[in-house]
Amino acid sequence: MTQELQAKEKKAITEKCNEVVRVEYFCREDAEAAANRLSKESCTYYEISTRVEEKPVYGRGRPRNDGFREIKEMRYLVSAKVSENQEAVSTFRKEAGCFVMLTNVPTETQEEDMGYDSKAILKTYKEQYGIEQDFGFLKDPFIVNSVFLKKPERIEVLGLILLTSLLIWRLMERSMHQYVEQTGEKLPGWKYKPTDRPTSFMMTMKFMGLAVIKIGKERRLSKPLNSDQKAFLLALGIKTPSLIKPRPG
Repeated sequence: MTQELQAKEKKAITEKCNEVVRVEYFCREDAEAAANRLSKESCTYYEISTRVEEKPVYGRGRPRNDGFREIKEMRYLVSAKVSENQEAVSTFRKEAGCFVMLTNVPTETQEEDMGYDSKAILKTYKEQYGIEQDFGFLKDPFIVNSVFLKKPERIEVLGLILLTSLLIWRLMERSMHQYVEQTGEKLPGWKYKPTDRPTSFMMTMKFMGLAVIKIGKERRLSKPLNSDQKAFLLALGIKTPSLIKPRPG
């Protein structure tokens, strides 16, 4: 994310600098004023250094034998250089690497060696790469800001729901990988290319737009299954009727 913000800001600054450096000024004061304004442009990750350069305009005709050419007038250009603000970038990267981690794991217990200190909790958390990879979206402010749970028991229930969802998500991937290994048949991947590393996200995208329609007591699919969808159901060991006939209870 930091790199994206940096690239976006650098592009905007570069375009602004190009606009200024293309202009020729007839007096030094105007050029210095433009250079001063440019150097004070609001930037988070970059700094702009400027200087005024002279551009002589010579009269017509060839120079004299001694190489001397008469200067008709002097014009001025603004030269600009964009450089990274190392201090600002370093600070932002440190802040971006910080996050709040909540846990209900006790630091002390009556049983010996059962408590976790902060270092042990962080180490255990970082070892859960698979979980972090799938639930990294929970750190997105758009997701976090939309959830507010005050009571600890509700937070625990939400955690249980998320972990159960992850378990199902991972089991689907495991089933598909086992199917590919046992049968040697690849599954439909991105851009209609077969893959031997199918993912649950890939599978769910193949079923986008498919819905179950209920008319009275009858259930039916909104449209027939295509070959890609049938291939994924076969890999998961799911029969088509299971999609429209929920299990009792």
